[in-house]
Amino acid sequence: MTKNLFSVPIFFIAFRETLEAAIIVSVLLSLAEQIVYEDPGRFSQEPTVVSTTDESKAESPEEDLAVAADEEVQRRRLIRKLRIQIFAGAGIGLFIALAVGAAFIAVWFTQAANLWANTEELWEGIFDVIASLMIFVMGVSMLKMDRAKAKWRLKLQKAFDGRTKGDKDGKAGKWVLLILPLITVVREGLEAVIFIGGVSLGQPATSIPIAAIVGLACGLIVGFLIYQFGSRTTLSIFLIAMTNLLLLIGAGLFSRGIWAFQENVFNNLLGADVDDAGGDGPGSFQVQGNIWHLDCCNPENNFDNSGWSIFNAIFGWTNSATLGSILSYVFYWIAVIVTLIIMKYQEGRTTLFGHESSLGRARRIRREKSASQSHPIDASSGSSTDEK
Repeated sequence: MTKNLFSVPIFFIAFRETLEAAIIVSVLLSLAEQIVYEDPGRFSQEPTVVSTTDESKAESPEEDLAVAADEEVQRRRLIRKLRIQIFAGAGIGLFIALAVGAAFIAVWFTQAANLWANTEELWEGIFDVIASLMIFVMGVSMLKMDRAKAKWRLKLQKAFDGRTKGDKDGKAGKWVLLILPLITVVREGLEAVIFIGGVSLGQPATSIPIAAIVGLACGLIVGFLIYQFGSRTTLSIFLIAMTNLLLLIGAGLFSRGIWAFQENVFNNLLGADVDDAGGDGPGSFQVQGNIWHLDCCNPENNFDNSGWSIFNAIFGWTNSATLGSILSYVFYWIAVIVTLIIMKYQEGRTTLFGHESSLGRARRIRREKSASQSHPIDASSGSSTDEK
């Protein structure tokens, strides 16, 4: 009953995409404040009054305080306007993404509801494998999300500083805070729709809404906490933990998909669905190729699963493990390990059998150059000692 109302993979997909969009919006908010305090004239169209040296000397301290207070009020008003632009863009993008996603899922489940009625296990296996591969890509890319702040900060600074000379009113710099969050949220939302659509194909339609809404809410809450209190170190630790959990779900889905293929073969052999017979004893599983079978802890038992359906949804647990399901779980994690090692090698943070990548060579040269520049006194003192 639980897995029919709440899909754990869909929750984490919605959470991940919402978190990425929230991080980008938080970068926009912090950068807007930074730019306003450093260069308020970049957004404001009001001419800046520059007083001469004599006039500034003639002003009293009270007038200086009044001018400073007035400038602070103007900055706050400007920041409030920019925040409204950012949230308006994000809100419009969220509305578009939700509308497209709801239409896509509604059309699919109304037009293709009976697509796999006769071969349910086969279709479930196909969609579980596809979902596990999607989660594999998402989980690996999630490790790079902590660098999104630096990347988007550079993009925004280029957008503000790279305005065309003919843009006298500075509209490119003003409206970028509306357009960027709109495009970003739409892109993340459509990406979430694709992932959720792929994962939900093997699950009941009732498991989508609650999981998607809770994932959206949790992503917004965590994004707000990161904006208020989080540093890059805290964000990195959080993303590593979330990636591990996401990959655990992906490995479970991959293993469950292979198990569903084997279950489909056994169903064709019997001429009936094993689940229709009920029970966990002999005849409910294929002995050939079976590694273990427990007469309890069956997540498919609708009357007495004792919460094992939750473990089945999260980690792919089943009370009847086959050689294929176990090996697929192991191979999934081997693929994760190999992919992470290759990524680390390409980024220049490790070597493979003594070989360096081009980025690794550049990093090493920069470290050696900075080390030689930071110790020039030691080198000169060493040479003078040798001369003595």
